[in-house]
Amino acid sequence: MTKLLVSVKKGSFPVRYNGERFSVGEEFVIDEKHLNKNTMEVLETIEANDGGGKQPSEFEGKSVEELKAYAEEHGIDIGKATTEEGIIKKIEEAQKAE
Repeated sequence: MTKLLVSVKKGSFPVRYNGERFSVGEEFVIDEKHLNKNTMEVLETIEANDGGGKQPSEFEGKSVEELKAYAEEHGIDIGKATTEEGIIKKIEEAQKAE
């Protein structure tokens, strides 16, 4: 299934996806079938299992509980993130900041 990296367009209301709220300019990953061109701008296409595009995260496929445990072990604040994608994003942002 194709995944897309999108951001919320300027002038749009905040978008809710998988239980998380994203404000104007925030980026997140969605399934292509959930794309709303009125409120979202596609930044990158990520093909699943084709070997191209963005490299898969080492955290993909882990459960939300496993991701939360990893974040806690490493002192990473995941804020209000509750989905796999949201928690992975927080973990990866924290790792880049180190």
